[in-house]
Amino acid sequence: MFENIDKNNCQLKRKKKYNLGIGILRVCLSFMVIMDHLYNQKIYNRYVYFFYYHIPTFFLLSFFYTFNTFMPININKIKNRFERIVIPYISWSFIYWIFNNIYFYILKKKCRHTFIDFLNNLLNGHIFNCALWFQNILILMTIIFEIVILSFTNIYMYILVSLGLLAYILQYTGFNYKFFRKNFPIHYRLTLGRLAEGFPNAVSGFYIASKKFPIILKSNLKITIINSFIILLFITKFNVFSDFKTYKYGGIRLNIAAICIFFISYFFPFGEIKNEFLINIIKQLTSFTGGIYFIHNLIGRGYIIKRILSILAIERQTLLECIIVFFISYILCFYGTKLFGRTKFRHLFA
Repeated sequence: MFENIDKNNCQLKRKKKYNLGIGILRVCLSFMVIMDHLYNQKIYNRYVYFFYYHIPTFFLLSFFYTFNTFMPININKIKNRFERIVIPYISWSFIYWIFNNIYFYILKKKCRHTFIDFLNNLLNGHIFNCALWFQNILILMTIIFEIVILSFTNIYMYILVSLGLLAYILQYTGFNYKFFRKNFPIHYRLTLGRLAEGFPNAVSGFYIASKKFPIILKSNLKITIINSFIILLFITKFNVFSDFKTYKYGGIRLNIAAICIFFISYFFPFGEIKNEFLINIIKQLTSFTGGIYFIHNLIGRGYIIKRILSILAIERQTLLECIIVFFISYILCFYGTKLFGRTKFRHLFA
């Protein structure tokens, strides 16, 4: 049995086929982030719990695909991992700080702009561009995972799962919410308070990869997809396991939803598409989701887009505005990768 699993693992590593379902999912999640930040939430208030699935799913995806970075331990891969997440974090913090200074000194807009604000933003990722809190927590989680894996080589998965369970205890007892609300200012609590909320999702992604669920469930694709749909609809309809205070993304319900969304997207039969031209178009259209995540607030909350929408008589905080912001962000990321494609700054847009 173990020989067959090892053989399957080797084949999986050699093949490394692009998964169209996951590519499309990344686009959907990126657009949901834009909707979360720019759309009038009063309009879709009845669906607000569904919209919270995007961040837990992003954490799950990130650590599902990080498994091969850590296991087996490869220092170069780990180094590259940190470059991919740290360089965009610092760079976009600096870029947003520069823009805030332009808004403050030239356009006379009231906004945070001092060097102290910049240093604080590096620590919490929430002052200039609130979306950077995710990258901040992603960096912290990666450090925790690396420490655990290097310190507990043979039992690292038990330790990670235990930390995930501890995170749930901290959430459901209210300790996590009360501790950060009492001891930290708002920008720090809205970042660090979400570490315990996001950690179980990261563990889920890592666990799914470590136990080779994509291989194990491959023979039951239809059953997996159908069951995932049913569970997702149930927990969305009845909003179960959510009766406690959270910094927006806590609770096991969101973790279950993220797992269901992952399985549906991963196993959805996009592999039946054989047209290479169509596949390449989908690949191109599903690129730059990371860059879109980083840049959308700069576009959507910026002075220029407000003027453009005003001239075109397009109402603010609407679906149309979100679509426009998405495509402007996509275009900027496309040219950004062309400009910095041979440097490490390509990670700002990829």
